Amino acid sequence: GGGYFRLLPYRVSRWAMKHVNTTERQPCVFYFHPWEIDPEQPRQQGISRKTQFRHYLNLDRMKDRISRLLTDFNWDRMDRIFLPAREAS
Repeated sequence: GGGYFRLLPYRVSRWAMKHVNTTERQPCVFYFHPWEIDPEQPRQQGISRKTQFRHYLNLDRMKDRISRLLTDFNWDRMDRIFLPAREAS
């Protein structure tokens, strides 16, 4: 999800997803919150440094990282991927 995607280097997320796709032969689900692509969002007051770090780190890199993710992998709707073919039609 978005938190680890922002906190860890991009190559870690790419490796993990490729591992699941290739080695485990399974699809991945990737999610993020809308606020995670808004580096100009208002800053919360009265939160700890730890929370500030976790919440705001690399917000400015998210759009580029998501663009790379969209290029590096194939994507589709969840119903087409997770439902058996007979149920999806």
